[in-house]
Amino acid sequence: ASETPAPFPQLEPLLERDAKEGVEPVGAGSEGSGPPKDDPGDVIFGLKLGFDGVFAVLALLTVVLISASCYFEEWMYKRLPNFNYFWTVACAELAVFTVASVAGAVATGTIAQPRRAPLLKYLLQATVMAVYAAIAKIAYKYLNYATGTVLRSTKLVFVMAISVAWLGRRYSAWDYAAAIGMIISVACFGLGEAHADKGQDHTWGYVLSVLGLGLAALQTNMADNAMRDHGATSLENMLYVNGLGFWIVLVFAAVVDGEAAIDYMRHTDNALTLLIARSLTFYLGAFAFTELTRHSGATPATSVATARKALTVMLSFVAFPDDKPFSGWFLAGIVTFIAAIGLELKSRIEKKRR
Repeated sequence: ASETPAPFPQLEPLLERDAKEGVEPVGAGSEGSGPPKDDPGDVIFGLKLGFDGVFAVLALLTVVLISASCYFEEWMYKRLPNFNYFWTVACAELAVFTVASVAGAVATGTIAQPRRAPLLKYLLQATVMAVYAAIAKIAYKYLNYATGTVLRSTKLVFVMAISVAWLGRRYSAWDYAAAIGMIISVACFGLGEAHADKGQDHTWGYVLSVLGLGLAALQTNMADNAMRDHGATSLENMLYVNGLGFWIVLVFAAVVDGEAAIDYMRHTDNALTLLIARSLTFYLGAFAFTELTRHSGATPATSVATARKALTVMLSFVAFPDDKPFSGWFLAGIVTFIAAIGLELKSRIEKKRR
């Protein structure tokens, strides 16, 4: 997830296919005149709310759940004493996504279908996704959450670079303008960090973030390759990548974090509660966004995610101001960041029109 909004490496195949191919609204008629009278897209939670009503509910759930997951994550990293168990967090998140992927495959009857893409490719993709999911979190040891969030949103730049070089993709002027805006925003946030923490070295935070972004972009293109070149379904990709990725992260969590992580979660106030809350709200928010994309299309869903990204950054400054006293550099970074994701949205709208 973009960057698919909020990055969701565990749902990347499904979200990337929706975004690239353009998902038609669930109830759209053949001429785009809106949902038919008895369209299932009118109903959610057993209530008939109409097409716009369902969109509003899914949009609200997406924003609230993902914002909550980010709040719980920042609380863990910045308020719990001596927190240093990032592989454990990644493992808990992947456990939830793996269970959901298996459940989805069983429910749809696809779990017994022959695999289309080579197992080695899924293993490589799972390894890339697992490492990315963990080191993107470790970067928060060295950066404040708002800066890290903006950095992760620059995945667009890396996806574009790899797509052009590897897959021969072409991008519009709007995409390049958005990429430049993201780079400027990161520069402003970096200067804000330096101004707020004079003398503190943030180098490792940027190194890990850039490395993680490169791996995330690589995983996006690997998923694209598996589905386009081998005919794999998004559900197959998610099942194998999440399942294999979970075991890879579990091994790293056992080796790196060890029993100390279990002891910490059991005996530190709020630690286990925050870990569970983060993992569940992260999955539910990602699922709500996926359903929003299916219901109304990639472009409206992206507009919701755009608002969510800006809200997450601003919420971070309000709820956790201790490690990032507000300054002109942060203000410039926020304004540029919002402009950049607006340009990215404009690019999607233009693609939809064509």
